[in-house]
Amino acid sequence: MAQVPADKPLKYTITHYRKPGHTHEAFIKYIVEDHLPLALPVFKKHGIITYSLFVTPAILNDGLKQELGQMRPTWDFADFDCVIEFSIPDVQAIRNVLADPEWAAAVKDQEDWVDTSKALVSLGYSTPYLLETGEIVNLSK
Repeated sequence: MAQVPADKPLKYTITHYRKPGHTHEAFIKYIVEDHLPLALPVFKKHGIITYSLFVTPAILNDGLKQELGQMRPTWDFADFDCVIEFSIPDVQAIRNVLADPEWAAAVKDQEDWVDTSKALVSLGYSTPYLLETGEIVNLSK
């Protein structure tokens, strides 16, 4: 079994689909303007290192599917609205967020917006190999 490097923060991700009746744009606006102002202080309180929202509009994914789908017909293409990515020191940080009473306020409207039955959660770590500067790193040769 592979070992998790002790010197790396964990990456915790969750995909989100909007509920029917909401546009993609309204859904992302809800997350950014209504949810995040309440959620970010809770994340900071419990040691969440970073939070990113990876937005996946259908117009981009549909175009990608049309183009790459011909070259890679066995590939599945994402149809969720966004991926939420956290860098966390340990899993306990997520447990602490979920147990915090302020978290309940941050997600009070979630059932109106998010189809939680389709969420996909993952936990792992990230290793960069090509930096924005063009530098190649973390290879032995």
